[in-house]
Amino acid sequence: MNFIKLKKISIAILFVPALLLIVTFISNFFDKPKIVEISLPNMKDLEFNSQNNLSSETSNQKSQMPEFNYQLIGYRSGGNDSSVILKKGNKEYVVAKGDKLDGLFELIEVNNEEIVFRNQEKLYKIENLVGK
Repeated sequence: MNFIKLKKISIAILFVPALLLIVTFISNFFDKPKIVEISLPNMKDLEFNSQNNLSSETSNQKSQMPEFNYQLIGYRSGGNDSSVILKKGNKEYVVAKGDKLDGLFELIEVNNEEIVFRNQEKLYKIENLVGK
C-alpha cells in the first residue's frame, strides 16, 4: 500500500468522529434552556384548620417530662468548645455545649465530675465515669 493512501484513509477515519463532535457542539450551542414559571401560593392565603379535641390521656402524656435514658460514652471538656458523646439503644449522639439533644435536652455544662442537661425547668445530671 502506498503511504499517501494510508494517510488519506486515516484522515477519513478521524474526520467522521470530528464531524459528529462539531455537529453536537453546534446543536448544544443553539439549545436554550426551557424556563418554566412556577407559581407558588402565598402563605397568607393558606388556612389551617386544626381540632383541639385532645383526650385527657394524651394531655397527661404531654405534661409528663420525657425520660433521660442516655449513656455517656465520651466527652471533651474545654469551656465553650465542650461536647459529649451519648448512646441510647444502638444510636450514638454527639452534642456540643448549647446544642439540643433530640430537640429537647440542652447541654449546659461539661466537666470532669458531671454532665448537665436542661429540659425547660428540669435539670438532668449524668455522673462522668468515662476514663475512671
